[in-house]
Amino acid sequence: MKRFLALSLIGSSFLFGSTSIKAEEYDSWAIKINETTWVRQPTYIDPLDPSKGGEPGYESYFIEVYEYNSVTGSENRKLRHQQLQDSDIGTSDQWKMYQVDKDSITLNSIEGKINLKVTGQNKQYIYDIKNNTISTSDYDAPTNPTSDYQKIFEIPTVLGKSDGTKSIELGGSKIVSQESDGSVQLGADTNDIDVVADGLNIDGAAVITKNTDGSIQIGADGNDIDITAEGLNVDGNPLITKKDNGEIHIGKNSLITKSEEETLSDGTKVQPLYAKDADGNKIPINIDGSKLLIDGVEVTAGADITQITTNKNNISTNTSNISTNTSNIKNLGEGVAGSTALTAALSALPQTSKESKLSCGVGTGAYSSRYAVGFGCASKVSERVDINAGGSYVFGGSKSYGGGTLDSGVVKAGFIFKLGELNKPNQISIKEKEEFKKEISDLKENNENILTKNQKLENKVFTLVARLERLEKIALSETTSKDVAVYKLK
Repeated sequence: MKRFLALSLIGSSFLFGSTSIKAEEYDSWAIKINETTWVRQPTYIDPLDPSKGGEPGYESYFIEVYEYNSVTGSENRKLRHQQLQDSDIGTSDQWKMYQVDKDSITLNSIEGKINLKVTGQNKQYIYDIKNNTISTSDYDAPTNPTSDYQKIFEIPTVLGKSDGTKSIELGGSKIVSQESDGSVQLGADTNDIDVVADGLNIDGAAVITKNTDGSIQIGADGNDIDITAEGLNVDGNPLITKKDNGEIHIGKNSLITKSEEETLSDGTKVQPLYAKDADGNKIPINIDGSKLLIDGVEVTAGADITQITTNKNNISTNTSNISTNTSNIKNLGEGVAGSTALTAALSALPQTSKESKLSCGVGTGAYSSRYAVGFGCASKVSERVDINAGGSYVFGGSKSYGGGTLDSGVVKAGFIFKLGELNKPNQISIKEKEEFKKEISDLKENNENILTKNQKLENKVFTLVARLERLEKIALSETTSKDVAVYKLK
């Protein structure tokens, strides 16, 4: 442990990498292995005399991995790993307490890993550069140690030659090289891709080439595609070309259309399609071996233009029919609106008569700018039979829509016959109400007369009762002479 503490005071770091870099970029990996921390504090009774009892302490080293710029000195820490944990003490992993041997740190450029052997142990840490992780493994010494050789040179990642060429190799195999003419080669000489000043070659054959006129050639001469300022050529012949006047040419002696439609003298917009020969003269378009149809109808070849004339006449007739049908549809719509207004006016007329023998009414209706007025009557023939009749008229007259005419007037007539028992409605009419009021008034007057008569009868009864009481006293001789009253008979 004393040796461990002594080693903890020795600082060390390890650098390796290329010396040709750009400013503010990292060209090296830098390793720090000198920093320590207590994992378990010592518990000696007397730190100067361990024999008096107590337990020694345990410290752990840190492994720190940095990206490093050897020109500017800037660094970026990628990983900080504490070697020993408290749970490792007293186990087979207690070897983690020992410091990494700075002279045994190696770079495995093939696998992209850094190996860090622990001092005095057959153990090592392995840092994975790509995944930024650290792990442990057993250390296996090289089968041919460096002591077997008088001199060993590491194969550099970047090789330079006196002719100015540079290459990046891995395990002796060329990966990327820059040639003296400035071209860049990817891969070995026999299976490579060359990036040259005017394009891209594969195995020495041109694949993509930029020509002096600015066009781009895909493939070798004689079997190539050229992308020019006007369009696309195949084997030197135009395939698709757009001219300055807006024409789009398909082929050498071209089938031509325009990028935008044209307008005829009558205002009709059309998409032009025609052909020209090599001298720029317009030539016929030949439909070879296939039929040419217009709206599904075959166009007959030859000088006979009867069919074309027929088609032209049919088109003219169809145009006229379309115009007529459009007008008819408009008239039909107005006629339907008028019919709706007629119906609305009819629905406002009376259907039955309740309070009188005959009821008549006027109704109106409107729909979509069409207006109608109606007149009708309803009559109560008996308790069981009602009849009604009426009609309506729409302003603006009738409408003809080609296949017929929608009239401007409509009439109706109907009757209602009531079956079964007749139930009086809960509501009463005005006439019945007046009759009820008169009857109630008469009953009230009769009632007042009866009350007056009753009052008179009550007075008479009271007088008679008093007389009977006095007669009763006389009859029983229970009264004195002053009690006798003489009443004059009427």
